[in-house]
Amino acid sequence: MLAVITAVAICLVIVNEFGTATTIDMMQSRNNLDQMRAHFLARSSLNLTELIVRLQRRLDNAPGQAGQMGLGADALASLEGVQITDFADPLMAAFGGDEEQVQAAIGLSMSQTKGLGSDIGTFGVRITPIDGKINVNCAASGTPAEVSLVARSIQSLLYPVAFDPIFEEPDADGWRRDRRTQVAAIIDYVDRNQSRIEIRDDAVESTGGPEDYGYENLRDQYKPKNDKLDSVSELKLVRGVDDRFWTLFGNAFRVQGGCKVNLRGLDDAKVAAAIIALAAKDPNDPVLRDPAALWALANLVLQAPQFGFYFSGQDGLNMFAQFVKDPAAAFAGFAAGGEEGGQSAPTPPMPGVPPGLKGVELDVQKLGQVAATTAIENYQVEAWGEVTRPPFMPARRTIRANWDQEFQNQQVRNIQLTRKGAWLYLREE
Repeated sequence: MLAVITAVAICLVIVNEFGTATTIDMMQSRNNLDQMRAHFLARSSLNLTELIVRLQRRLDNAPGQAGQMGLGADALASLEGVQITDFADPLMAAFGGDEEQVQAAIGLSMSQTKGLGSDIGTFGVRITPIDGKINVNCAASGTPAEVSLVARSIQSLLYPVAFDPIFEEPDADGWRRDRRTQVAAIIDYVDRNQSRIEIRDDAVESTGGPEDYGYENLRDQYKPKNDKLDSVSELKLVRGVDDRFWTLFGNAFRVQGGCKVNLRGLDDAKVAAAIIALAAKDPNDPVLRDPAALWALANLVLQAPQFGFYFSGQDGLNMFAQFVKDPAAAFAGFAAGGEEGGQSAPTPPMPGVPPGLKGVELDVQKLGQVAATTAIENYQVEAWGEVTRPPFMPARRTIRANWDQEFQNQQVRNIQLTRKGAWLYLREE
């Protein structure tokens, strides 16, 4: 009897252990399967994203190909400046959404369509133009004009009095600096020489002395890169760029594309305010000295595309200058132009415009030195795929990427690969 009981107990332990191990293996296999599904959903999103950005390029080139595309002047005017990348995620719902999302996107259920929607999960994308940020890598070009442009842009970004506490207190490592010293630290970290620069009101000059920001005295010692950055996150290594600085200004920088800020890609009110301050005809304009008024004006610039104001094409800079000079009048003209039969209705107040807000008169020549209105070249992409598996957390894979519209592929064996446009950076999480 004792032998039988002992044998049964041992068998129960072995069976229980075997069952537990089998359950764990099964869950691991299912988890790997769901992760693989999420991966390919994210890749599907990335492939559709390439289709969208290439279609955006065709729209950007439409003014020069109007005859070939069979478009009239009116249709061409309605397409100029339109960014279909802003609507990528809703468009993606028709291909990678669930039944409810497909129904909302196209008005038909998945049972009435073929090839739309996904029955194993969902995918989506967020496409963000980054040409509307400040390119710090232009400081590594060595051209004095480009270095000066970057320095003045960053200095204008930091100048509002609302940011005084950051420069009145030491950074996380106890380093004290003012605005000009902080700008010099960023430029010296990127530029290719070993000489420290000095930021002046109208120029950037070399002091002839060595770059000495105390990197060798930190707990984790390192040296400045003195070359182009591979990613924006490398700026966190610059002296003074702590978490507080990065939270406020990290979104204002980029490391790809041209040196000028593209007005079509503005997405940060601080950058918009910096452009207005740099291009102002009167540096002592009262609006520039009023942080609340300048902030309201900068936010209004970001909202302008929602009301049909696209700062694009050859006349984009003039359009921007006119809008900033008197946004209320620009909106009034836009509203009056939409009336039929020449009848003008009372102009409704523009959302976000404080009563009595005055604009800033810009010098178009100065604006052209710091800003551009060309087609967007660089996009930051976040493509994701997700597989739901209740009661567990969804399996999600995210691909972060950068796309360059102007990159010329060097692969000539395939004629399709010789066209411009390529992924410059891919990382899956």
